Amino acid sequence: MSLITDAQQNILHVGNSFTTITGYGADEVLGRNCRMLQGPGTDRAVVATISATLWAGDAFEGDILNYRKDGSPFWNGLKVTPLRGPADEITHFVSTQSDINTRRAFQDTLRFQALHDVVTDLPNRRYLEQHLARERADLHAGVTAIGLININEFRRINEQVGLRGGDELLRALGRRFRNLAGEGVFVASMKADEFAVVIDDLGSPRDSANIDDQLEEVLRRLHEAVERPFQVLGQSVSVSISMGVAFCPLESDDILNCLGNAEAALKAAQRCRHDPQRWWYVAPPVSETGTQAITIFSTPLETQAERALQNQRFEAHRWRLFNGGLSMYMQPVINLRTGDLSRVEALARLILVDGTVVGPDQFLPLLDDAGHDDLFRLGLDEALGCLARWDREGLSTRVSVNLPPSTLYDSNCTGWVKSALERHNINPSRLSLELLETESAKSAVQIAAINDLRTLGVELALDDLGSGHATLKRLSELPFDTIKLDRGLFASLNNRPLETLSMLATLTQMGRDFKVDVVAEGLEDARLAEAAVMLGVPLGQGYFLARPMPASSIPDWVAAYEFPLSAGRVTTALGALAYHWKYLRWGSPHSLPLSACPLTDFMQRHTPQTSRVTALHEQQHEPFNAPSTNGQQLQEWLIELVQDHVTAVV
Repeated sequence: MSLITDAQQNILHVGNSFTTITGYGADEVLGRNCRMLQGPGTDRAVVATISATLWAGDAFEGDILNYRKDGSPFWNGLKVTPLRGPADEITHFVSTQSDINTRRAFQDTLRFQALHDVVTDLPNRRYLEQHLARERADLHAGVTAIGLININEFRRINEQVGLRGGDELLRALGRRFRNLAGEGVFVASMKADEFAVVIDDLGSPRDSANIDDQLEEVLRRLHEAVERPFQVLGQSVSVSISMGVAFCPLESDDILNCLGNAEAALKAAQRCRHDPQRWWYVAPPVSETGTQAITIFSTPLETQAERALQNQRFEAHRWRLFNGGLSMYMQPVINLRTGDLSRVEALARLILVDGTVVGPDQFLPLLDDAGHDDLFRLGLDEALGCLARWDREGLSTRVSVNLPPSTLYDSNCTGWVKSALERHNINPSRLSLELLETESAKSAVQIAAINDLRTLGVELALDDLGSGHATLKRLSELPFDTIKLDRGLFASLNNRPLETLSMLATLTQMGRDFKVDVVAEGLEDARLAEAAVMLGVPLGQGYFLARPMPASSIPDWVAAYEFPLSAGRVTTALGALAYHWKYLRWGSPHSLPLSACPLTDFMQRHTPQTSRVTALHEQQHEPFNAPSTNGQQLQEWLIELVQDHVTAVV
C-alpha cells in the first residue's frame, strides 16, 4: 500500500514506498490532492479515464506519467481501488504505485549482458557484428581492419593452472588488451581462446603509408599485453599470441566475409607461431576499389637481455611496495545534489626511493593472491589511520577500500578488518569495501565472508558496475550498500551520446530500485559531471571534481573546495542534452517555466533569439500529450553540439 486518500482524493496516509519513489516525505503531502504528482507531460486523457473509472466505483489499473519532488518524470504503474462505507458510498481510495522505469532498467541491463562474454566481460561476437555493421554504415572514407587474436597452446595453459586459472588468465588478458589498444579500437571476445579487434578509420585508402604506420602502432600496443607474465593462482604464466588481420572492403557490407579473411590470416600466422618476429599476418585486400596491398613488417620483440631487465624492475617494485613504499592516496567522492564531500576512496600508490609515484597498473599485475591479501591489509590499516587522524583535526568522513575477491577466501579476512577498526577506533559504518564486478565472488566461502563483514557493520560496494556480468543476480543476492558505475560507460559518448545517457540513467534507476547509493566514476570533465547532475546521479567521482591526492592534503582541500556545478544551470552541450532527454524520453514537456528553465540561458549563449532552435526549445514548455517531432529536432541539434565537442563553461 503506497497511498490512502479520502473521497476527494486528498492524501491521508503514505507508505515508505511512496517516499522512495517520489522523494516526498509524509509531512510534505498529507492533506494535498494526489494530483500534485501530475505535470505538464501527464496525459489528460489518462487522467480523465482514471476519474471516470473511480467515480463509477471500479478499480483502475494502468500507467501514468508522474513527477518526483525534484521535477524528474517517471512512469508510474498505478492501481487504485475505491473503498465503500455502510451505505455503499465511496469513502476512501487505496492505491499502490510502482516505478516501472525498473522494467526498462532490467531490459537494458539484460541487453547489456546478452552482448558481453560471461568470462572476460568483453563484447561478444554478436556485439562485434553489430559494431561492424554500424561502422560500415558510418565510415565511408576510412579504412577498417579486423584482427583475430589466438592464444597459442591455451590447452597447455589450462592443464597447468586448471579451468579456473584459465578463466582468470582470459579475464586478465582481456583487461590488458582493452587498456592497451587505445582509442578507436574495439576489443571483443570471440570464444575461449580467441579475441577480436576492430581498428576503425585508419585513414584514406590512397594513403597506404599512413595506414601502415597506424596499424603497426596498434599491433605493437596489443602485443605489450603478453610481454610480461601473468600471475595466476600463485603461478607465473607466460603467454604468446598469433594474430590475423584483414581489411574490410569499402564498398562491401559482407561482415562474415571480412571475418573469414581474418580467420585465414590467423591460420597463416599460426603456422609461424614459433617465430616470435612473425606473430601476425596481414591478408592482402581483396577489393579492386579498396586499399592496395599493404606490406607491414612486425617490429622485433625485445631481446632476452631487455626482458631480464624488465623482470628485475618488476621484482624491485614488488619489494618496495611491501617495505615502506605503499601510500594510500585519497580521491574525494562528491554528493552531486549538495556539493558536499560524501567520502573518500583510498587508492594504492607506490612511492619509489627517489619520490617517483607509480600507479597501480604498474604493480598490481605483479601480485599473486597472497600479495593482494598483504596489500589489502596494509592499505586498510593506512586508510583507517587517516580517518583517525582527520577526526583529531576536526574532519569526519568515510573511506572506501578495494577488496580483492581472492582475499575473501582467507578465513582471517573479517578478523583483519575488525582488528584494524578497533586499532584505530573507527565505527564500522564509516568503512566501505569495494568489490569489483569484473571479478568472481561466487563461492560459499566468499559469500559467507561477505555476510560476516556486513554483520560486523561494514558497508559493501559493487565497483565498476557495467563492466562485468551477472549484475542483477549479484545485486539481489549480496548485501551491497553502494554501486559504482564503470568509467567505461562513457567510452562511446561522442559517437553515441544518447545510448550513454540511457545507460547512465538506467543504472541510476536500478540503484534507486535496490535502495543503494550510486556513484558515477570517471567524471573527468565538466560535460560528464553536468550530465550526471542533470540525470539525478546521487554521487560522483573523477578528475573534474577532485584528483587523487596525498591523505595529508584532504583537510585543506575540504576547507577550500567549491562545488563547480548547479542543477539549475546548464553550461555544456552534454548537460543540455541530458536535461532535455530526461523529459523527451518519457514524452513530457519541460516542467519548469521557460524563464526558469536551465536550457534558456544556454540557448541564448549559443543561438540568436530568432533562430529555429530557440523556437523549438520554447515549444518544449507547451503542454503536449503526443510524441513531439519538435522535441526530436531539438535533441538532434544538441547531439550535433556534443559530437562537435562544443562546451561553453562560463
